[in-house]
Amino acid sequence: MTAHDTVVIGAGPAGLGAALALGDTAVILEQSPDAGGLCATVTLGGAVFDLGGHSFHTPHPAVRELVFGALPMEEQVREAWCVVGGEWIPYPFQKNFAKLQDGAIVRECQEGLERRGAGRAPRNLDEHLEARYGAGITRHFLRPYNEKLWGPDLTRLSTEWTGQRMAASTGTPEAFSTEGGVRTPLQSDTRVAYPARGGYGEIFRTLAQRVPRIRFGESVASIDTRLGSLATASGERLHWKKIVSTLPLPVLLDLLPDVPTPLQRAMQRLVALPVTLVLVALKSRLETPIQRVYFPGGEFPGHKVVVNHNSSAYLRALPNHGVLVEISGGGAGSSSNGKVSCERVIGGLRSIRLLGDRDEIAGTQVIELPRAYPVPTHER
Repeated sequence: MTAHDTVVIGAGPAGLGAALALGDTAVILEQSPDAGGLCATVTLGGAVFDLGGHSFHTPHPAVRELVFGALPMEEQVREAWCVVGGEWIPYPFQKNFAKLQDGAIVRECQEGLERRGAGRAPRNLDEHLEARYGAGITRHFLRPYNEKLWGPDLTRLSTEWTGQRMAASTGTPEAFSTEGGVRTPLQSDTRVAYPARGGYGEIFRTLAQRVPRIRFGESVASIDTRLGSLATASGERLHWKKIVSTLPLPVLLDLLPDVPTPLQRAMQRLVALPVTLVLVALKSRLETPIQRVYFPGGEFPGHKVVVNHNSSAYLRALPNHGVLVEISGGGAGSSSNGKVSCERVIGGLRSIRLLGDRDEIAGTQVIELPRAYPVPTHER
């Protein structure tokens, strides 16, 4: 049996961060052949796609120093849009609704802001939206978008996370914080960073090189907390004094013997949001500066589109560009072989003119992420 001071399970951002902090005493076990986890980068048809992380920004100066000290990074203001009723306006909707050509929607949104009351504290996300943004903004973007992302019942969601993720409405001053340790919403002028070469996963590939001991292609089959040991899928047994797991909690508990019933029940109350990623690689460059597009309506299959090649000068210069579409819930537009999903997504991209009729497809791929986002339920 091999002995280690600390075993870290997983070489995603959390596992790498733990191993870098622990130093020479830690060894990482990673089941994939590369680092990054849900922030990994894949290549398809000559185009580069990121599974999870799409831009680097942080309120932690030490984290920024770690990343910028590891590899060359490129900073720029991202160009994000939202599409409402066929109209394109800058994102977020609540700060830019006045740019809509439909005067009736503009008036409804403005009147909703003016009529916001100081009633009882919102008990859930659905109540929070109208209390903070008014009925018009909620009706035309925030409620349909969040229902498309989280599901139709927004009353099951809590509100403590919204101050970190959802920008205020127009007329409310706020700024993205680069220090203080608490995330704040991105603004239209926020500068985000991306590796100067390669995809977002290059951050984690580079940081992994600083970990003295990391074993790829090594998954954990079982963990014995009483003996301080674990078994790998290859049959090896490792002894550890300390163990750090970055596995999803349901996966971790399945590896442990005799998990107490209260802990099992607590874990079962946690909800993960599955997401289907549809990758569309082109045989040419896509001539647009857009990086993100957000869709609240059902006319487009996904809730978010990522035009990844605009993340850096290196990606822009590639001969083939790619478009990634996120479809929440793993159901809408998808099928067992991915064919329906890809055809519908490509049709949707052409209908919104993000792809032209003459843009040829170099390849498509469907990736299912069963645990893409933690759902902020009241029980969490």
